[in-house]
Amino acid sequence: MSEKNYQARLLVRKIGLTVFMILVSFTMVLPFLWMVSSSFKDSVSMFKFPIEWIPKTLNFSGYETVWKGQIPFSVFFINSLKVTFLAVVGTVISCSMGGYAYAKLKFIGRDSLFLAKLATMMIPSQITMLPTFMIFKWLGLINSHAALWIPFFLGQPFGTFLMRQYFLKVPDELLDSARIDGASQPRIFVTIAMPLVRAGLSVLVFLYFVWAWNNYEGPLLYIRSTTLYTLPLALKYFSDEFSTNYTAIMAASVSMTIPILFLFVALQRFFIEDITSTGLKG
Repeated sequence: MSEKNYQARLLVRKIGLTVFMILVSFTMVLPFLWMVSSSFKDSVSMFKFPIEWIPKTLNFSGYETVWKGQIPFSVFFINSLKVTFLAVVGTVISCSMGGYAYAKLKFIGRDSLFLAKLATMMIPSQITMLPTFMIFKWLGLINSHAALWIPFFLGQPFGTFLMRQYFLKVPDELLDSARIDGASQPRIFVTIAMPLVRAGLSVLVFLYFVWAWNNYEGPLLYIRSTTLYTLPLALKYFSDEFSTNYTAIMAASVSMTIPILFLFVALQRFFIEDITSTGLKG
């Protein structure tokens, strides 16, 4: 096969793969586009077929019901922001410290402890649900937001594993040179190791932001007062046993998705950043 034919076949293969990935991406985005389109329709035109992707007349009744109706959606929104912010802060602190310790600090039983921590990921949440509820009840945390964000300060197994993998890529020589210069371990961790794992931190922040933001099981178990509800629980206010306001549900879902999109746009440049690009050069 000549070089020219080989290059032509390679180009055709790349074009075919690109088209395939575009089609796959489109099928993933399609439900979201339908949700946005439906939020500007009434309950009748929403279910018309074929789908009217761009409504002829924009209907804002769903957003008016969500933000100006009797349901305190803004309170639920603030509650979710509060809980998610504290959960992300706790995750970053605990998982980054745990990941650094398992990757760069040598102590007796380090690998065994790490494997034991990873093993907890295989335990179904349904098994620990009742013991956790009893502990929180004994601590007086039922019907409080603390029950939703305190577990994130205890070092989530997956987050710890993720940060450990990024810290393993940090050159040991760089940390050793800092120790020779007299830097303490906390200073090495904060000023040297953490800036080198910005890509891992961005992934950690985004994943656990989405996790805490969309958490439905936790508020359902621990929250009793309506004023403490978070957004996932707020959606049930737009439906009952007799009727369902689909337009309001779509509008509320779009409103819930906006913070996630903003965070993704803000962090996307770090998602493709390789850890080696932040090391020493020359």
